[in-house]
Amino acid sequence: MSRAFAVVHEAVADFTTATELADRVLIEAIDWLEEDQLPYQRGWVGETADGHRLSWTEIKQLARASGVRSHGHFDGEPGLPDAIAARRAIDYLQLTFPELKAVVLIRDQDDQADRRDGLEQARREDHEGLVIVVGLAIVERECWVVCGFEPRDDSERARLEDARQQVGFYPHERSHDLKGCKDDNAKLSPKRVLRVLTDGNYDRERRCWKETSLDVLRQRGKENGLADYLHEVRERLAPLIGRVSPS
Repeated sequence: MSRAFAVVHEAVADFTTATELADRVLIEAIDWLEEDQLPYQRGWVGETADGHRLSWTEIKQLARASGVRSHGHFDGEPGLPDAIAARRAIDYLQLTFPELKAVVLIRDQDDQADRRDGLEQARREDHEGLVIVVGLAIVERECWVVCGFEPRDDSERARLEDARQQVGFYPHERSHDLKGCKDDNAKLSPKRVLRVLTDGNYDRERRCWKETSLDVLRQRGKENGLADYLHEVRERLAPLIGRVSPS
């Protein structure tokens, strides 16, 4: 029977990146699990039955319409960035999807260094056995994609070298040193760098997280939040499906 995993995300690209990465980890972690069996073991929930995306922005409106009011302190302490938003999302999802087994909170850190602590505040509450997974991209989702870029031909090697000259380092090795900002054309913008590396081709972008080995992604993602997310999927989500093989 398929387990329902809801994903709170900022944009469709975040949902796709997070779920396709998680599927790879689930297959790696569970010996008997094959790709064609995934639909029977887990179901990714990214929208409501009537088509509303489970985005951070939209859930706020959906929760209000459903009468969900999430506020207050956490163990007597005020909520840090995103703590109340995460509590609201979890409360709404539990109300809306009674059979839910897990909630995955995908968020960009942007310029809020306390954002993960806020998500952790919400996770530490009693959710009646519901598993909560946190995926925080430092500084943006595009950093997770950039760190998976592996040049495949001379043209791509040239684009990587161009990116290095522009930012002063190899961005696929130090994606955490890129800077999130409102200007997507800024020199250190992860979005701009990703466009340079992939020539703005989404299929090429997707190969960065679909085909680059998980070991490489873990190594390069130690400081951009990706390694932590992959670890959480293995430790928290995979056991909901089956016995996890030794690392």
